[in-house]
Amino acid sequence: MKKALKTAARGTVFPYAGEKWVVLEHDPAGRTLCLRLEVIPDKPFDEDNRNNFAISSSKEWMNGPYLDNLIDAVKGPHAFLQTELDLTADDGLKDYGTCTVTIFSLTVDQYRRNRDVIPLVDDWYWLSTAYSTAANGYEHSARLVRDGGTLSGGDAYYGGDGLRPACYLDSDLLISVDSEDTGIGPQEAGTIVAELVEQFG
Repeated sequence: MKKALKTAARGTVFPYAGEKWVVLEHDPAGRTLCLRLEVIPDKPFDEDNRNNFAISSSKEWMNGPYLDNLIDAVKGPHAFLQTELDLTADDGLKDYGTCTVTIFSLTVDQYRRNRDVIPLVDDWYWLSTAYSTAANGYEHSARLVRDGGTLSGGDAYYGGDGLRPACYLDSDLLISVDSEDTGIGPQEAGTIVAELVEQFG
């Protein structure tokens, strides 16, 4: 079944550009924030151990070869949109500013807002948020998500963690949704169950 991405509930999983994505949030600008369902394993945040996502090897790879493969898989006009990513460090320092990207790792704030509909995975993966900044004596440590969904940190050069690319897609994109996939996230499911209990006891 085909439907517009903007009508898909948070937590809906759908295929696009040869990958499976999870709908996280819709915004008034006609964009939908989506996260790759699976982690790409064994990718450092930055090969030179810098925690500034704007100059990281992971940003260059995701917006270079990885994005090229996604666009090739679409075989025509694509729905990937550029965005300004806020690189405020986890302690609130704004030294790293913003960067323009198409594919990126979620920020800590984006992750926290959407934690309720982000499926757990077996791998640890990087976020784009630094623990603090080089000017504050923390040029190497970046934030990451552990397999239980909790937040942690690590040296940016570490290659045992992976990348879980995110992107903004045009909300008017027509997506294929499995008829058995309701797209209902944990919060929506809890509400439905509570209403059924109240109605039927």
